Amino acid sequence: MSTISPSIRARSHPFKLFLIKSGGNKYAAIPYHSRLFTGMTKNSKYLSPSKIAIEGLDDTQLIPKSFPGKNFYCVLEVDILNLNATKAKIVWVQDDKSVEKLNPVVFDNQQDLRQIKARAIIGVLVNDTEAVPASPAGTSVKTSYVMQFVHTDLMMCNMVFDGVPVVLPVPFIGGRLNF
Repeated sequence: MSTISPSIRARSHPFKLFLIKSGGNKYAAIPYHSRLFTGMTKNSKYLSPSKIAIEGLDDTQLIPKSFPGKNFYCVLEVDILNLNATKAKIVWVQDDKSVEKLNPVVFDNQQDLRQIKARAIIGVLVNDTEAVPASPAGTSVKTSYVMQFVHTDLMMCNMVFDGVPVVLPVPFIGGRLNF
């Protein structure tokens, strides 16, 4: 029996966290065809998504020598002005204790709760001690792996949490590849 198309060996999706080895170093990168949509615009009888550029796509990031040892996060950080996305970039965060770099919503100050940043963790290189399945209690192994959180393009959406309006990037089925 013949197949219509050859089997695909390499798989990709928007915001896929790629790992690359080169010259004894390890790098991570997010592919160029990852998109952040800011909303929809009316085109004659259709709605078409509007997008903004994301700085840092296709740029390789050296994985720090401290990994494994500390988790290493890939984060989409979006600058917000008047509940509108103005700029987006990929940032890399080492360590779980960097709360100020991993929180999903950042306000200008505590009094007016005016949002200035929105963040989505794309994925993380995890260094963990995990229990080995079907092993005696207390058996664990030190392991490193990629935990991917985002698998689609993203769209900025309005939400309200405890009466506070915010915008956050959420999964979106997207549009054409070169859009």
